[in-house]
Amino acid sequence: MGFSLSDQKAKIISVFLVFVLALGIAICGLVNAIAAPLKGNPEIMGMWETLPMPPPENRMQSVHTIVLPNGKVLMVNGSSFRSLLVKENGEDQFTQFTEGVDVKNYDVVNNTGLLDPETGKVERIPSPPAIQHGTTNDLFCVGHVQLANGNVLFVGGTGRYYPGGAFTGTKQLNLYDWKTGKWKDLGEMKEGRWYPSLISLNDGKVVILSGLKWGSPNQINPSIEIYDPKTEKLSYFDPTTIKNSPFNTKVENGDVYDSIDLYPRVFPLADGRLLLTGDEAGIAGVLVPHSSKKSYLMSIKEDATGKLSISFEVGPDRAETSKAYGTALQVPNSEDVLLLGGIIGTNSIAFGRGCNTSGFPGAKVVASLQHWVSPANSGEKNGKWEIFPDFLKTPRANLQAVILPTKEILVVNGGEYPEYLPVYEPLLMTPDATAAAGYKTQSLERAKLPRLYHNGAVLLPDARVLVLGGNANRAAREKDGTVHVNVIGDQTSFFKFAKLHNKLGEPEEFDLNTFYQDPQHYFVENDKQPFVPAEIWQGEIFSPPYLFKSGPRPEIVKATEELNYGQSGSISVKNATEKGSLVLVKLGSVTHSFDFGQRLADLAVEKVTLGDESAIDFKVSISPNLYPPGYYMMFYLNDVGKPSHAKMVKLGA
Repeated sequence: MGFSLSDQKAKIISVFLVFVLALGIAICGLVNAIAAPLKGNPEIMGMWETLPMPPPENRMQSVHTIVLPNGKVLMVNGSSFRSLLVKENGEDQFTQFTEGVDVKNYDVVNNTGLLDPETGKVERIPSPPAIQHGTTNDLFCVGHVQLANGNVLFVGGTGRYYPGGAFTGTKQLNLYDWKTGKWKDLGEMKEGRWYPSLISLNDGKVVILSGLKWGSPNQINPSIEIYDPKTEKLSYFDPTTIKNSPFNTKVENGDVYDSIDLYPRVFPLADGRLLLTGDEAGIAGVLVPHSSKKSYLMSIKEDATGKLSISFEVGPDRAETSKAYGTALQVPNSEDVLLLGGIIGTNSIAFGRGCNTSGFPGAKVVASLQHWVSPANSGEKNGKWEIFPDFLKTPRANLQAVILPTKEILVVNGGEYPEYLPVYEPLLMTPDATAAAGYKTQSLERAKLPRLYHNGAVLLPDARVLVLGGNANRAAREKDGTVHVNVIGDQTSFFKFAKLHNKLGEPEEFDLNTFYQDPQHYFVENDKQPFVPAEIWQGEIFSPPYLFKSGPRPEIVKATEELNYGQSGSISVKNATEKGSLVLVKLGSVTHSFDFGQRLADLAVEKVTLGDESAIDFKVSISPNLYPPGYYMMFYLNDVGKPSHAKMVKLGA
C-alpha cells in the first residue's frame, strides 16, 4: 500500500514529536538530577527542626525574645494582644468578643517563660506584678535591652486597651536579673511608653525614645530619657524644644512637622552619635506623617558635672518614605545600616488581610533594601542612602534579619502582608562586592510554620537560629484563662470563630494537633490560602548551611570569660585551621521586627599556633560606641566558614 503526502507529513511530525518528547524527558531528567541534590541537601539549603510542643500550661507566643548569658531564651508576652470572650444572658455559647483584656488581672499578664534551646523545653516563670506604683504593669509591647551586666531592662508596656486598637503606655521600669531569675522594680519614668526603642551607649547608659503616653490613647511621647544603670536615675529631654529635631523639621513638600514614630529604628555610630533612620513599627490611629524621607543624627554630650545634653542634625534623605514593620540591622563589623522590606503608606497591621487593600490608597509592602553608607565609606559627613527596590524578590513585612557568625544575614519570617500570606522560605544574604547591594541571595529550606505579626528570631550560642511566635490575628481569652486561636476578623462583630474546611472542602472543627501536624490543613470559606491560627505556640530552629560543611567542627576549648577594649588575649581551639576568624556577636533582644541587641565585630587575629589545641592570639580593637559593654558570643570560624559553638564573654571597659 502506498503512502499519501499527508501520511508522510503525519509520520514526520510524529517522529519529530517523539524526538521532542524524548529530548524533553532527557532535559527534565537532567534538571531533576541537578535540582535533586538541592532539595533536602542541608549543606546547600540548611535544615529545620521543630521543637516539642509545650504542655498546655506552658504554651505561649513570644512577643519579646531575649538570649541570656546562660544560653537560655527569655520569652515575654504580657497580655499578648488578646480579646476577651464573654457570654450574654446565660447562654452556653460565646456571643461576644470584647476588645482587649483586663491588664490589672495578674493571670492575664502573667505570660513569661524560659526556653532551653538544648532541650527545646519551655518553663513558665513568674512575671512582674500586674499593679506597680498604683498603675498597671503589663509587659506587652515594652522596649528592652541587655545592660552591661547581662540583666535585661524593660521599659514601658501596655497601660490600657481601648476600642479600635488604641493603647496607652505605662511608666514602669522593670529589670530581669538573669542570674537569680528575679524581677526588680526600678521605679517610673516621667511619661508612659508603649512601643519604645532602647539603645545602649559606650558607658552602659541606655537611651529611651518614643512610645505612647500614659492616659492619652495613641498619643506619641516625644520626650527622650537616658537611664544610668549605675545610679538607677533618668535624665529627661524634650526634643520639641531642640533645633533640627524631627519635631522641629518639616517633611518634604509639606507644611507638616516630622516625628519619631513608635519602635524607631535607631543605631549607634562610631563617633558616638545615633542614627535615626525614620523607619518604625507604628500602629494605625497614631497621627504621624507617612511621607517623610528624613533621617537624623543625634548627639549626646556629658559635661564635667555629669549633666547630659542632646542635639540633632538633619541627615540625608532616604529614597523611600517611612516604612512600618520592615526590619533593620547594622552591617556586621561596620557602622553601615540596612533597612529591609516593610509597609509604605500606612502603619496598620490590618493592611492586606485577605489580600484586601481597599481603604489604604497608595499603601504597599515593599521588597527593597535601603543602605545607609557611613561617612567613612561614603565621604559624606552624615553618610548617604542607596536603594535597591527589588532586593528581596518578594515583598515582605514583619520579617526578621539575623546576623550570622559568618557575616551572612538570614532573613526569616513575615509575610507578603503583615497578617496574611506568610513567607516560609528564609533568604540568605552572603556578602559579595560584585552583587547588587553588596550581597548575593539564596532561598533556603522552607519552614514548617507561618510566622506573621509578633514573631521573633535570634542567633543561639550553637550557631543555629531560633524562631518563635507569630500573630495572624488576635486570640480570644476566656475569664478562666482558656485561649482560643481559631479566630478571624469580622466587620460586624469585631472577631468571630472561623468556619473551617479541609482541602477537600469538607467542614471540620478546628483541632490544634491537626494544625501542628499539617499547617496547610484548614481553609476559611472564600479564601484560597491556608488558615493561620491567631497565635503560634511551637518553636522551630534553623541550622544554616555552614553547619553542614565538610570536615570537623572547630571548638573553643579554653577562653577567658571577660574581655576589655584594646586588650590582647588568646584562646585554645580544637580543629583550628591556619586561616580562620574570630568574631563577637552581641546577644539578641528582638521584638516587632527589630533586634535591639545584635551586632557583630571582628576580633583581630594576630597569631595562630597550630596543634591538637591551637592557640589563637587576638586583640579587641573595636569601638565601644558601636559595640557597647555587655555579654557577647565568641565564635571561631575555620577556613571554610564553619563556626564553633560560642563561648560567652563579658566585654567591658
